[in-house]
Amino acid sequence: MAISPFFFLFPSPSSLFVTAMSILNLVSLIIAGYMEMNGKNKQYAKFFDSATSSHKPKDHHKLASRNGMLLFYTPSFIVSLASFAIFPFRDARFLMVARLLTLHFFKRILEVLFVHKFSGFMMLNAAITIGLSYAVSTATMIYAQSLSQGFAEPSVDLKYVGVGMFLVGLSGNFYHHYLLSNLRKKGEREYKIPKGGLFDVVICPHYLFEIIGFIGVACVSQTPFAFSFALGTTFLLMGRSHATRNWYISKFGQEFHKDIKAIIPYLF
Repeated sequence: MAISPFFFLFPSPSSLFVTAMSILNLVSLIIAGYMEMNGKNKQYAKFFDSATSSHKPKDHHKLASRNGMLLFYTPSFIVSLASFAIFPFRDARFLMVARLLTLHFFKRILEVLFVHKFSGFMMLNAAITIGLSYAVSTATMIYAQSLSQGFAEPSVDLKYVGVGMFLVGLSGNFYHHYLLSNLRKKGEREYKIPKGGLFDVVICPHYLFEIIGFIGVACVSQTPFAFSFALGTTFLLMGRSHATRNWYISKFGQEFHKDIKAIIPYLF
């Protein structure tokens, strides 16, 4: 008997919505990553600050960075938290996925409030678009997980491997966000070349660990949508990290070591 190449996944649910969202999510994230790589960047963080005055938005089109980042993550945190009430009688795998998503977005909110140091603004439409995208993707992942109830478990159980990957991603992402926060002293606004941890080999190790975390969630979930989201996120963050590396090269020139890669040590 031939073995399906997707033996590690639950069967695709008979839901046109989830199937469409899997395709739409993957394609849109790949396109977004390609645009980031080619200089068409979402206007937040350093990419907002480096925009020319003619391309910067009017005051009523911009948002303080801290508020914008809260808009990124708070809706998804609410969605994942609400899932415990909306789907009260689900199996252990469902609860694990919901808890990991809740923990991920709760951590990001705490980092925005207490770790990150902000000095600028972002495009209001970027904050709304990203926040809405995260929330819809989170809701779809949880809904897809609920539809897996009653299906036979995949022949390979990846949920504990996934939990391990998620914890590695969570801790590595936090550690490198902490290093970034320590670059600026109180009152400083200038960007600096980050040092320490994996910053010595890649410029965006926090993105690398975020990818690891979402792959971990996908392994716990083992649904097609979760893996399509993890794959799409990988393409997006690879594009964003490539643009970030180019930004550092353009700003710091010879001070930035050219052997520092974008996101994958020694490779990319």
